[in-house]
Amino acid sequence: MNDFRKEEQVFPVDDLKEGDIELLDPTLRWWMSEQGQVREEEVRATKERMRASIRDDARDDVYIVARERAGGPPAGVMGFGSLDERFFPYRSSADAKAAGLLTAFISPDYRGQGLGKILINEVFHKANTAGCTEIIWSSNPRYRETAWKFYTAMAGDPVGTIDDFFFPGSLSPVWRKPL
Repeated sequence: MNDFRKEEQVFPVDDLKEGDIELLDPTLRWWMSEQGQVREEEVRATKERMRASIRDDARDDVYIVARERAGGPPAGVMGFGSLDERFFPYRSSADAKAAGLLTAFISPDYRGQGLGKILINEVFHKANTAGCTEIIWSSNPRYRETAWKFYTAMAGDPVGTIDDFFFPGSLSPVWRKPL
């Protein structure tokens, strides 16, 4: 477990555990909603992918959580894994070993306290340690006002856009972070 400091607060970061998934449910439901409607299928699919990453040692997905204190409930979660083939054109080269950013959700109670930066930097470190040379991702247009500026701050300007990734007619930026 790594501990990261933001001002006087310590946020321990460790691997996602089965018991964390249901504790993350309110955070997932808060982020995966539009116009007050929770996107139940998105919540269910995200939780199932997290569970699968814990159950299957051969799976490439890696999820980490930040906690407000050691042993406490998760305050945020991020993950990385196999790159969706729709992102292949955005790799820096055909032989780049790229991973995809899978999930990035911070409890609304902890937004603005540096948890996103802590988690994404740990994801970058873990992906690099796993042999990846870069991480590539996009973000749903519903997060235009919350995540897009953060991702640009962490990875630089988008390297392109992707059409129809999240839903028909969607246009989303694509970020690439060399590791």
